[in-house]
Amino acid sequence: MFFQSSRGIVWSSLLILLLAASAFGQDAVVASVNNIEITQKQVDESVATRIYPLQQQLYAIRKAALENLVTAKILESEATDRGISIEELRRQLTLGEIKVTRAQVEEAYTQNASFFASMSPDEARERLRLDLETQARMKHYRAGLEALRKKWVVNLNLPPPSFALELDDGLSPAKGSSKPTVTIVEFSDFECPFCTAVQNTLKQIMETYGRDVRLVFKHLPLEGHRNSLPAARAAYCAAEQDRFWQFHDALFASKTLSPSVFTQIATDLGLGLPKFQACLSSEQSRAGVIKDMETARLFRIESTPSFIVNGKLIQGALSFADFQRIIEQELSQRANQKQSSTN
Repeated sequence: MFFQSSRGIVWSSLLILLLAASAFGQDAVVASVNNIEITQKQVDESVATRIYPLQQQLYAIRKAALENLVTAKILESEATDRGISIEELRRQLTLGEIKVTRAQVEEAYTQNASFFASMSPDEARERLRLDLETQARMKHYRAGLEALRKKWVVNLNLPPPSFALELDDGLSPAKGSSKPTVTIVEFSDFECPFCTAVQNTLKQIMETYGRDVRLVFKHLPLEGHRNSLPAARAAYCAAEQDRFWQFHDALFASKTLSPSVFTQIATDLGLGLPKFQACLSSEQSRAGVIKDMETARLFRIESTPSFIVNGKLIQGALSFADFQRIIEQELSQRANQKQSSTN
């Protein structure tokens, strides 16, 4: 019990420290030794893998609190506009057709019969009917609230936490600008259909923003994808012969993945097969892929595709329009920072 209590105190203290640290900019000098400055960024980078999970927790807490405050303001504004109380507005938002059929009640009763073993069948069915009606009213309420969010102007400006650690280490495959304004780190699985789907979007990004954007690739083969780890090792071995991106494109274009497919792609690309085959079974290729997987695990990245755009984690196969909005925002922020520094 004491251990759990002490651990809770430690985590609470770390969260308080994070709140205090957020008041400082990354370039703020927090210490100096013989006039050699130590910045907030250097501190954060030295403990990045410990800080980021805490930052995620803090962000989740703030995000939930922000959503509650936004909802309260929307309800307050709408209630004033209608000339009614907030309680009456909530009641009105739950109004709508409520139709719970006997078949729905029976289905719910069959699925949860053991839970209602202490009740009579009639009492259990009535309880389930009321629960289903409540769920229907809540559905009306959420739909009504969503409509109000569209009616009233809502601007959210709570940025997600940023990675302090530099993930473009010069070892992972990368392409695009050598001095990027925006760096996109991709965690991907060659057997993931969503990863395949987003490749055309990434190509469009590089064609459109190649002068400003750098794309860095990290391996994250998932459990359950039998050929994803061998494919990652094959791509790693192709990188050893400076053919990573060509091999990468061929893997995503292939309908199947297997050792014979890897060998065929290597042959088509003109790789040295003895060196390629030796690399496939080497400790070097295994360790290279595991290193990326461990990096993902440290930052609790568990799904593919996942992207880190200028330190901010984004998950899922985003459309070009979604990426474009994020990139343009980053470019605009950097431009404003440069302008401010020159003034």
